[in-house]
Amino acid sequence: MLLSMLSTFALVLFSRRGANTLEILMSVCVMISNSGYFILSCSRNLQEAVLANALAYVGGIFLPLLIVYILIDYSDSKVPTWFSVVILLINLFVFISTFLTDRFPYFYASLQFEAGAPSPLIKEPGQIYYIRYIILAVEVGLAAFFTILTYLGKRNASFRLMVTYAGSLFGVMLVYLGSRFFGLKYEIIPFFYLFCTLILDYVVARSTIYNVNLSVQEKINELSTFGYIVFDKKYNYVGSNPVSEKFFPEIGNARIDSKIIAKDYALKDLLKWVAQCAEVDNPEKKQNKYTKSIVINDRNPSERRFLECELSFIHFGFKNHVSGYLVEITDDTEQHNMIESMSFKGESLKREVERQTKRAKSMQMSTILGMAAMIESRDNSTGGHINRTSACVALFVEHLRKLDDYNMSENYWDSVINAAPLHDLGKIAVDDSILRKPSGLTDEEYEKMKIHAAYGAKIMSKVLEDVEDKEFVRVATNVAHYHHEKYNGTGYPDQLRGESIPFEARIMALADVFDALASRRYYKDPMSYDEAFELIRQELGHHFDPHLGRIFISLKKEIIALYESFEHTDYAR
Repeated sequence: MLLSMLSTFALVLFSRRGANTLEILMSVCVMISNSGYFILSCSRNLQEAVLANALAYVGGIFLPLLIVYILIDYSDSKVPTWFSVVILLINLFVFISTFLTDRFPYFYASLQFEAGAPSPLIKEPGQIYYIRYIILAVEVGLAAFFTILTYLGKRNASFRLMVTYAGSLFGVMLVYLGSRFFGLKYEIIPFFYLFCTLILDYVVARSTIYNVNLSVQEKINELSTFGYIVFDKKYNYVGSNPVSEKFFPEIGNARIDSKIIAKDYALKDLLKWVAQCAEVDNPEKKQNKYTKSIVINDRNPSERRFLECELSFIHFGFKNHVSGYLVEITDDTEQHNMIESMSFKGESLKREVERQTKRAKSMQMSTILGMAAMIESRDNSTGGHINRTSACVALFVEHLRKLDDYNMSENYWDSVINAAPLHDLGKIAVDDSILRKPSGLTDEEYEKMKIHAAYGAKIMSKVLEDVEDKEFVRVATNVAHYHHEKYNGTGYPDQLRGESIPFEARIMALADVFDALASRRYYKDPMSYDEAFELIRQELGHHFDPHLGRIFISLKKEIIALYESFEHTDYAR
């Protein structure tokens, strides 16, 4: 029983990466059933034994049904709604009858309690008991049908995983029938249930790589010019998107969990490169990426394509070990042809692009600093606040960009840092009597103060409309607009909740609130650093993104050192 509970808890932990609802329900059913068998062995009277026996039947009644629906899901098939409702109602009817068997003798015709026996409940099957066998036969038949269907034609499902689930169902059925046929005194079903849950934990861990493939598929819908191919750690094919199949048509005939049989020279070269990169003995492999240029249709100049391939590693588990490989393919033909046809102008073109980029960045930063200066002139406390929060955001972002948790571009991270000084731009619209008030605000004054978020976004969009870096404009606008939203949806101005709050605004919220807590204001003394960090910790999941907040708190020493560096400057807290 305890091992079943531990297995279920492990599966719930895996669920963030791999397990779905049906798989978790399977493990819970096993846990309840094994608990029932344990209580049955400890029963002291008939009533306790009947209740324990009903709990033990949770697995026997619902596990086959759950396995069938998992196989339906894996095979990408569907069953009529009426059929699902009917079979579920019948199973519920059978389950309820097990609870009432001492009052209504239909599941068992008769019951006797024998204290001290290995199985203290002596039972004579009733009419409903045999209905259960009919339902079980239907469910076993469905499991076999969907497994065979996948083998015959459903290439987008893992036949190996489906056989594992179907085999578990057949195994439970055989163990149950065998124990009844041979009249065993001791129940062996709980041990087989436990074995099945351990297999389930393995299957969930194994199937994580397929969920990675599905996540990649969502990204492909947005970036349709990129191709993706996913391999497991044995270089078996896991999945791909239609773009990669345009580059390498042979991938369209590949089967999941099998090696790709390549005849085309370019595809052979790609597969050989993947294997070579994977075999590199490098302890830092989890952080490395490998690139390769490949030319396809080389014999036909009109159809020749120049591809840039990048291999990265897929990780899973407590030790973050490699569980597969992701190859990203970019069609670089247009750029290659342009450079090739204009090679004599290449160097001057490169210098011009660099010059224009530097000029745009310079104008952008001038705009940022100019607007920040306007804010500082309105509010004597805001200048220090702007500089401290900007420095804090820069420290936080430099740490985030080194992590694997968030896959953002370098330009995005730079935009967040550059946008931080502008987060309070909307305070320009707030009356001086409120902005400079030396005490706490009334409710009415606070409502007027809250307009600065939406107003700041409007100003930002207008002032930065000619800036070529549209990502910076978007980030800066979001930071100004949403840095007062709260993770639980109680913030302002739009009461956004959770991850619907832009990521950059969630970053800014942590730095903004920390500075407000740890700094002196007209109406309050500063909190100690420990008090400020503790308050932020208490607000994780309420005010702040819990994952981002834990990372922020982990930088406590660095942030305190940053604030202490301001002690003898105009920006001291």
